[in-house]
Amino acid sequence: MPTQESGHLRLFAGHNDHHSDDSSEIQSRPYLRRDDSVSDDPNDLVYRVQAILNNGVDILHASAAALYLIDDETRHLLLQVPSSLGAVSNWEYKRQLKSAHGDLKALTGHVVTIQNSERMKHWNAPTEFPSAVCIPVVDGMVPLGTLWFFFEEPEAGNDHVTKMAELIGSHIESELNRAEPEPIGNQSSALKYGMLWQQNRLPNPSIDCDQWLLRGHVSQNSALTSGFFDWDFTDERISATLGVAQGSVIEAAFTAASVQTASRCYTKLTQKPSEVLESTNQSIWTGGIGDQFASMVNIQTTSDGAQLQLSAAGDCRVLLIKSQENVSVAQYGPDLGTVDAGDYEDVELLLDSGDTLGVFSDSAWDAVSHRFDPSNGDELCGEDLQHLYSELKNMLSYSESLTDAVFILLQKV
Repeated sequence: MPTQESGHLRLFAGHNDHHSDDSSEIQSRPYLRRDDSVSDDPNDLVYRVQAILNNGVDILHASAAALYLIDDETRHLLLQVPSSLGAVSNWEYKRQLKSAHGDLKALTGHVVTIQNSERMKHWNAPTEFPSAVCIPVVDGMVPLGTLWFFFEEPEAGNDHVTKMAELIGSHIESELNRAEPEPIGNQSSALKYGMLWQQNRLPNPSIDCDQWLLRGHVSQNSALTSGFFDWDFTDERISATLGVAQGSVIEAAFTAASVQTASRCYTKLTQKPSEVLESTNQSIWTGGIGDQFASMVNIQTTSDGAQLQLSAAGDCRVLLIKSQENVSVAQYGPDLGTVDAGDYEDVELLLDSGDTLGVFSDSAWDAVSHRFDPSNGDELCGEDLQHLYSELKNMLSYSESLTDAVFILLQKV
């Protein structure tokens, strides 16, 4: 039977599992479903939801289906009920929400249709099939999770299939709402929706171009974040932006969204980072109510890698990570929103192949420097970008309270 904790629905508690002696696995999969745990009682929620999934697989001529719900910490999607038809042995039971790109897109109100195996990888689907459809499962305006249907044939997700999948999803939503002992449209659910909205505004964190490799990360533990990163691409140049807003949690979240939107606009209008900062500052100074402040760094580089310019405002750290040394390179102007004209300056850099430019918010740099001591000669090594990226994310993961830790890396190929 379903259990209720912290205002969120749980279909499976995962207790008394006799199929594995690995207790750590059981604890890391609190929602893990076992085939023999489904009762034959039509009054049981799990029985009813799986019956809906099985009928959906038949109706859509699909190969398999699965229901994922968001956990209480809004960090993972946890497999609740897969269809018993067309059994899949390699279901991903516990999935990181921030990297589940297809689910995040669906949770903002879109039906995601994946027409081939390459797109399955792009959207980070929970299992491998030639095509799939992912739809949101919501309660009113509050996202609960996602429903997936998988197909053996490419391009199976036509309009008829997606409309039927939405109807099946609505049926499941009704069953979940029937089982909910009290409304879930509470403060925690609103916070969850806000976090999903912020995550959906972020670009792909890992981009590989001909001359540049880009990586970005925002620490979003259990609260709204005040930091963001962004990319913009044209045939002539690549732009990267990092920003962090100041203020209380709600204030900073809205300010960060305003700064991100403004910087996106001005990045498309000018190729000078200082002008992007100045225009964004003017937007906040003239359009705000006088209490919006933020730090920001904008970087512009030609797509052929011949030139790189950057401009910085406020409390950020810009580091050129070379094979033999780390060099601080930026000149920092005033925080955005604190003066009517910031007189921001451009810094030009020439990166050699293998050099990495790292940009860190103030709290991200504090967390990183806590793990190694630059004053004792400790250096970040950027030769293996993916290793550096993973290492930095691990450093930030030790600080669970961080809500504004963000960094980006640009490596010259």
